Amino acid sequence: MSVIFLNSHRAKSGVLNGQPLPEGYILACKFFDCGIIDRTATLDQGFNYEVLDPIPEVLGDATSFAAICDLVAAEIVARARAEDRPIRVLWSGGIDSTVALVALIKALPEEEYFRLVPLLNMISINEYPLFFRRYILHKLPFQHCLPPITQHFGDRELLVTGEHGDQLFGSDKLLPLIVNGLSEEPWENVLPLHLYEKFGKAKKVDRLIDYLQPQVGTAPQPINSTFELFWWLNYSIKWQQVSLRLPVFTFRPDVKEIFDRTHHFFRDARFQQWSIANHPNRACTRLSDYKMVAKEYIHAFTDDEDYLNTKTKEPSLKHVILDRATQGDDRYRIVMSTDYQPVIETFHKNLKNQRIV
Repeated sequence: MSVIFLNSHRAKSGVLNGQPLPEGYILACKFFDCGIIDRTATLDQGFNYEVLDPIPEVLGDATSFAAICDLVAAEIVARARAEDRPIRVLWSGGIDSTVALVALIKALPEEEYFRLVPLLNMISINEYPLFFRRYILHKLPFQHCLPPITQHFGDRELLVTGEHGDQLFGSDKLLPLIVNGLSEEPWENVLPLHLYEKFGKAKKVDRLIDYLQPQVGTAPQPINSTFELFWWLNYSIKWQQVSLRLPVFTFRPDVKEIFDRTHHFFRDARFQQWSIANHPNRACTRLSDYKMVAKEYIHAFTDDEDYLNTKTKEPSLKHVILDRATQGDDRYRIVMSTDYQPVIETFHKNLKNQRIV
């Protein structure tokens, strides 16, 4: 069977199913802090793998971002009605999950708000308090959830997340480069600096650049700036790990069933096509402009000028995907093949950076 998922600890260990992984692959996984699956099937990853979402072809003009939001929400609502399921939205208060929640609120008449259950906590509320007070409190049957968020996944509901929003727009690795102005510089000049900061050895920097260069050449549009490079790599090699991480981290045996009723809002092929076709909606020179088209969609619903003009990306998932207090010193190396049965190895956190020989 082919591999469809491996987490960062499994990839960074350097060994999979008893076989050593290529050095370039290990370095790429360390840099992006995930087990990468190359959607272009260009990279030698050292194992057989299956791509769930190949890079889509863009034919003509892509549909507008706002129109895709409305279409995706309408389709989720239609499925919920047809299968008589509730819809649980993992709402972090951030831009991506707020777009998803706004679209679903718009798609439902008020008498069907009972279907829509945001899963949230005080971090979510504090990230966007106005939205919580105005559109959730006293209106939607929300559920207050302590981490891990996956323990609140039931057996029937459709699960809606804001996953893949980061892959459509860029990468969190771009944020400091937007601040210091390097994001628009040629990537060949900036990437070596970024990699050296991570690895501290010129040989590793050269090996990783040599490893990635053929894959960068397969992009459907020329990759010139550092912003374009990090968008492309996040879009093309981190995508599948993002698709599967929440179902895998339920640590339940029914991963496939959970995945099949999970709607990562931005995974839709129309958003993927939009991302390729709409470079002007991705590039930015100020943090407040990052994901601007998504903030404009929220603003059209809320008329919240402050959120539109000042809101920036904040890390959300890391706060809720695992409960570190309960987890203690345990860490996990996970690989999953096309049978959707994760193989999980538990080890002590002090060994997390140790290569397996």
